[in-house]
Amino acid sequence: MTEAKKRYPADAHPQIMFTEMAFENKLKGLFYVDLYPFAEPMLFMTDPAVSLQTQTTTNFVRHPLVKASLGPIVGSNSVFSSEGAEWARQRKWFTPAFSMSHMLSLIPSMIEETMVFCDKLTQNAASGTVFSMNDATTKLAIDFIGRTVGDIRLKSQTGHSSVLSSFSSATSWTASFSSPLWKRILSKIMMRYHTRNLDNELRNVIREKYRQKKDDGIDKSILDLALKGYRKEHGSTVRAHQDERFLDMALNNAKTFFLAGHDTTASLMTYMFYYLSINPDFLARVRQEHDSVFGTSLEATVNSLGKNPSLVNQLSLTSALIKEVLRLHPAGFTIRRGIPGATLEYDGRKYPADTQIVCNLAAAMHYDSHTWQRPHEFDPDRFLQPETHSMDSWQIFGKGLRSCIGQQLVTIEARVLAAMTVRFFTFEAVFKEHGLNIPGFGGRAYQQVILSAKPKDGLPMRVSVRDN
Repeated sequence: MTEAKKRYPADAHPQIMFTEMAFENKLKGLFYVDLYPFAEPMLFMTDPAVSLQTQTTTNFVRHPLVKASLGPIVGSNSVFSSEGAEWARQRKWFTPAFSMSHMLSLIPSMIEETMVFCDKLTQNAASGTVFSMNDATTKLAIDFIGRTVGDIRLKSQTGHSSVLSSFSSATSWTASFSSPLWKRILSKIMMRYHTRNLDNELRNVIREKYRQKKDDGIDKSILDLALKGYRKEHGSTVRAHQDERFLDMALNNAKTFFLAGHDTTASLMTYMFYYLSINPDFLARVRQEHDSVFGTSLEATVNSLGKNPSLVNQLSLTSALIKEVLRLHPAGFTIRRGIPGATLEYDGRKYPADTQIVCNLAAAMHYDSHTWQRPHEFDPDRFLQPETHSMDSWQIFGKGLRSCIGQQLVTIEARVLAAMTVRFFTFEAVFKEHGLNIPGFGGRAYQQVILSAKPKDGLPMRVSVRDN
């Protein structure tokens, strides 16, 4: 294990190392890794049929390590941390926010936030500034989530956002067994400190929103839908802004959606710009698709999208691009724990799975040459030919009841962003002269581990305005 780690940059996300370990040793289906004395033994799943067994049965639950690392931030009463009947109750409350009709109704607010992003790109182009694309897309993603969660403009892109600052500070202190000893010691103390600041900021926003909310039956956001659930159970929302237990639940779910929604979205948008910048032929095709659907100018695009948000569903090539970016750069691996006696079956044999950290190694499935032709190459067209692969092997948002509730929203946000940027700006990655490199896994733009898998150094880029 120590020798294997030496082959990769110290900050590389471990999914890369474990994926190559599986391929080099022909470890099909699943394999065990003993990390004693640093951590519990681990079981890595490399086959989608095995992975589905952990996602579509009740024999596997969220591992306590996940709650231990993120619980101090998101709290104990949310769709992330709750189980059983309480989880089902909250999931039912929030599911309408992620219906296709509701998500399309959010596109005007997405356009508004993306116009701010375009203004920032124009400013960077004028100054020639090299900037972290992932920092820029993270601020955009946070602003998107503010509109989705509370129909609130956080303005993270244009000034200091205390919500973003507190949230970033809290998540930066999450620690794992591989973190330095000093960070593991200080982790919980610092997370509680910054989370308390975050809670104060969000609680004031939520309380004021509920105090002013009219009981008019119009439910636009996550917080509105929580209030609707409260109304069903209590008959009225008059005292909701004074009900501390309800406010805690609303607060914890707001934090959950901020946490779950910004990382994948920001990384996806960052890598989308990167792969388009190094694949000019494919970029030309995407631009042509956008011209044919929206017209050739930004003004025409904004008008078309605003009047007919469902036009985003006509972007088949852009959707294929998004799927390919997510295939090449999954957010990391999810971990579960098997109940006593739990097993996993592969190739007719049952394997014990009740004393290990059970990991879904999505990268191994995404780079499996038996499933994908030329798996290390960027080729979005593969998703226009579904007969060439099984989508069970595309393990981004999970399967089953606890799959990502916001998966469609992520891809809609990325399509809106692409439609409003890639024809009007040119992007160029600007790497350090002697930067580190992982061939086949993003090269200089490999994924580093910062809570989840993120583009190396935020993927520094330079942008210019296209002469149309």
